[in-house]
Amino acid sequence: MAGPRRRDTGRHGKVMKVYRYPPRALVGDYIRSAAGVAVGLGVLLSGQPTPAIIVIFGGIAGLFGFFGLRTAQRHLTKVAISDEEICNAAFGTRILHWTDLDRFKLRYYGTKRQKGNGGFMQLTLSGGGSSLTYESSIDGFEYIAWRGAKAMRDNGVSMDPTSAGNLLAIGLDADGEKPPPGQ
Repeated sequence: MAGPRRRDTGRHGKVMKVYRYPPRALVGDYIRSAAGVAVGLGVLLSGQPTPAIIVIFGGIAGLFGFFGLRTAQRHLTKVAISDEEICNAAFGTRILHWTDLDRFKLRYYGTKRQKGNGGFMQLTLSGGGSSLTYESSIDGFEYIAWRGAKAMRDNGVSMDPTSAGNLLAIGLDADGEKPPPGQ
């Protein structure tokens, strides 16, 4: 994984770490989305579809189109982290102050066969009316998870056992004072 780009935001002179989803991690999703839309529209445009065919293949095209838009959103997402906050910018900007963090959820998604060499993790950070979700394909995922776990500790909020176990699975200790990954 590539390291963060450091930049001065100009906002109160804070130095922030900036992370993005690497394009190579999104290529497969773009291909799957395009293939699904092509199949759905291909069937709809190939002749005189019945209402059932319109519902089924129109739904398939719509679902894969939505998946493509979500992939584009991840492609455009920039995540900036400072000592005070995490900021998510894509089609809008959302800011979560670390002092407001009251929910940390780290989940693994995949089959039992994929455990260890497949699947992905998803991190959700919530508090102060904001909720931010990141997949493990984003550069700096381990640092984002570490910073969220540190904020939970600093705020005196306990973490659910599944999230704590998943932190351990990626080499992070939810209760420890280890330095951040990559430092």
